[in-house]
Amino acid sequence: MDILFNNDGDPMMFCGKGVYGFTKNTEPVPEKPKETFTVKERDFVSWGPGNRYPDEAVRTIGSTGVLSTGIGFKARTSFGQGVVPMDVAGYDDNGDQRLIPCRDEEVQKYFRSWQFINYASSAFRDLFKFGNCFPVLYFNRDASKIVNVIVYNARHCRVSKDKRWLLAFPNFDEQMPTDQDSEVFPMLDEYDPFTDLQRMKLAGKLKGQPVAFPRIKNYYSNNDYYGIPDWDAALRSGWIDIANKIPKFLAKSYANAMSLMWHIQVPKTFWNEKFPKGDNSNKEERKKKIQDWMKKMEEDLCGEENVSKAFISTYEAGINGKGEGWKIDRLENEIDAKERLSTSAAANSEILFSLMINPSVFGAGMPGGAYAGNAGSGSDIRESFLVSIITTYIEKQQVLFPVKMMLEYNGHSDNLVLKYKETILTTLNTGQAKEEITT
Repeated sequence: MDILFNNDGDPMMFCGKGVYGFTKNTEPVPEKPKETFTVKERDFVSWGPGNRYPDEAVRTIGSTGVLSTGIGFKARTSFGQGVVPMDVAGYDDNGDQRLIPCRDEEVQKYFRSWQFINYASSAFRDLFKFGNCFPVLYFNRDASKIVNVIVYNARHCRVSKDKRWLLAFPNFDEQMPTDQDSEVFPMLDEYDPFTDLQRMKLAGKLKGQPVAFPRIKNYYSNNDYYGIPDWDAALRSGWIDIANKIPKFLAKSYANAMSLMWHIQVPKTFWNEKFPKGDNSNKEERKKKIQDWMKKMEEDLCGEENVSKAFISTYEAGINGKGEGWKIDRLENEIDAKERLSTSAAANSEILFSLMINPSVFGAGMPGGAYAGNAGSGSDIRESFLVSIITTYIEKQQVLFPVKMMLEYNGHSDNLVLKYKETILTTLNTGQAKEEITT
């Protein structure tokens, strides 16, 4: 076989007894994204392609109304009306705990404080938006007490490959972190953080340095380093794209209502009668006049404020006596706004389903939701709200783990039980409009 090689030693043409071929120019194989990067001599794991998953998630959430509303709903209902500390006073005959209000004033003060409200609200925000949140523990000078638990914005956090360090960097969306503008915190063991914390205390490693609690992630996700948020399934299946495209389609349809409904045919003779031809010197001027006239006609006839405006044309009789005027034909338009709105309602419901939210809680009962004339009922809304409280039980407990560890580390009773307080609407036949519960 005869082969023609280039300077790099690659075969360009080849010819044999039964085969002839040549190498074509093709697009270069894209470089595989780096899965880790190094800061302060430690390897950290990238979060998504290009290490930009959280920033892409923020843009997706911000451009999808029902997704943003659904995530906000889950975060708000999870926090409820705050946390009530209780002490276990014994057990009843059924083996259930008998709880009484906690008498520890310091504990009560903490759960009423802005510190706790800021921690819990930030934790639920990041957990439902990104599938992860990153609590950090702060100590007093001699590390005898944990003085605060805060949540670092998940957009700015990455986990080391060995899961022993947490990196905080202001803006992964624009650049990679450097040793000078990054913070690195030791991270507790995810399987037994309290024992690891005691070990660090005995070894004298806690003084003057915050310590990261093991990242809290969506428990349903199998990803080792960064949990995938529940709504990611709606993104991958295309429902979020549909929910975003339909409003744009309808806005474009209304802005160009006439062009979608009418086909206008202009006789060639019209232009010479309306804009007489002169010598070649005014050719460009004539073109500009035609363009200006057409633009004015479009402004007068198109747009949502002109959807039903009538169009009247005139014409001159031709040589044979027949008219030679404008022809305006109505186009068949089988796809109307109602069908699009029903599809939009289905997309919104699928997004809410991915968040484990019953659409009825927003008055969009299936099938078809509100756009199909089914707005649900008060009972649907109440039951959906109760189900929402139940389905977030694990996330609510996850968020309390660092707080429980702080209280135990600070010497408070390990008999403490933390309950979320909720106010729910009740039916009229109960004799009251609302009821308070703890979960």
